[in-house]
Amino acid sequence: MTENEIITQQDPQMQLFSQLMEGILKKLERYCATARPMLGGEVYLTGEEVCKLLRLSPRTLQDYRDNGTIAYFKIGGKILYRQSDIQAMLERHYNPIPQTGKL
Repeated sequence: MTENEIITQQDPQMQLFSQLMEGILKKLERYCATARPMLGGEVYLTGEEVCKLLRLSPRTLQDYRDNGTIAYFKIGGKILYRQSDIQAMLERHYNPIPQTGKL
């Protein structure tokens, strides 16, 4: 490329650059659609998000709250769950497969 060369949209390098930028933009849009803002280093989820994440019905999630299986915050009529509490609950209820001496 010379110093006075004009680059147009039809230039293969410009088309490649445009494709790369479009790919980056799509990735950023996907990230922004799923990213959750943090508050004090924690991510908080709604009941709907927890149900979707764990594939639970709202009634089962309510049972988990009622029997102390899952921690939550209730502010006014809104219930929120810390993502780290969800992870801790899953780890507490993890049942590994027993190891046998056979392969």
